[in-house]
Amino acid sequence: MPVKTEEAAMKMKTLFDNSLFEEFMGQALEKFEQHLKNEGIKQNPLEQRMRGAREFAVFLLGRGHRKGERTKGRI
Repeated sequence: MPVKTEEAAMKMKTLFDNSLFEEFMGQALEKFEQHLKNEGIKQNPLEQRMRGAREFAVFLLGRGHRKGERTKGRI
């Protein structure tokens, strides 16, 4: 039975290691930022929301940050 669990874990890992998923996440972040701008969100809250969204995207890609590491930027 553990073999099936390991196989499922490997399939999941390869799914998220895919560069297509990374590209999708980048495009989704751009659309989310545009959505926030269209909603009239002010600059500081917009930057904070985008930072959180980027951190979550990086986490989904398996590249989470360490405590105290600078997280501002793009994926």
